[in-house]
Amino acid sequence: MNELERIQSDRKKISSLILSNARGILIALIMFAVIVIMTTDIRFVTITSLRDLGLEFYLLLFTSYSMYILCADGGTNAGLSTEVYKAVINRFEDIKEQLQSVQYDRLNEFCDWYAEEELKKARMHYLFTASISYECYIDKYSFLSRKEVKACPDLSKGQKKAIIAANRIKRLRITPMMLTTMQGKGASTRFSLWLTPRIIKRLKVSKKIVTSLFTTAGLTMIAFQVVQEPTWTIFVEVCIKLVTVAIYGFDGRNMGYDNITIDTVNYTSTQCDMLTQALHYINNNTNNTH
Repeated sequence: MNELERIQSDRKKISSLILSNARGILIALIMFAVIVIMTTDIRFVTITSLRDLGLEFYLLLFTSYSMYILCADGGTNAGLSTEVYKAVINRFEDIKEQLQSVQYDRLNEFCDWYAEEELKKARMHYLFTASISYECYIDKYSFLSRKEVKACPDLSKGQKKAIIAANRIKRLRITPMMLTTMQGKGASTRFSLWLTPRIIKRLKVSKKIVTSLFTTAGLTMIAFQVVQEPTWTIFVEVCIKLVTVAIYGFDGRNMGYDNITIDTVNYTSTQCDMLTQALHYINNNTNNTH
């Protein structure tokens, strides 16, 4: 290795080291920024000092939420390296390969069959308690409007309610993409794959920003005196706010880790179960194909 190659190699190592520790560096900078904010600015808590309080409010909100997001990424990376995640991904890929070895294009047929069966079960949940057979329901009432059902003289009040409730239930939209991709696509709350890990993460992040607003507002009001020289009260105040920001980091890491090891693993396991069911369906109905 010549001198130029050695220098380039050293630069790549340094760049890789910086990138691999970028999250830790940013976290350290955020913690330092909080200390600076709390110890160098003049702060007031009177009603006439809303501008100063507003500045601290937004700075605390930004640092806390940034800590949450950064640590969430770290938790996600930790979750991706766990054995439970790797195992479910391997199972997922194995089942997809088995489907490809048979008739992968028949997944559309399976999705139609599954949606029809699920619709029947969902409607029967109401019809069963009203002593109405599914065949009778399909022949006489499934196509009627709410007004037409209420006008039927041969139905009791309970049967009318059951039919109206059954008619409200719509057929699920299920596609092969929902079963074969990690991201999937939301369909309906009745469908086990409607809430994807990505949606769950977005909901948790959105919920956190709401709780951050209230937490930060409360922390902002803790300032009771002008910060001109270090005192024990100032030290305690800084520690309280610093610990709160750190807790956001732990919350973010736990959210990112759980999103992989719990949400994604459970979601992918459900996909695996449905793909296995699809494989059985295709194998059992091979003779019915043209």
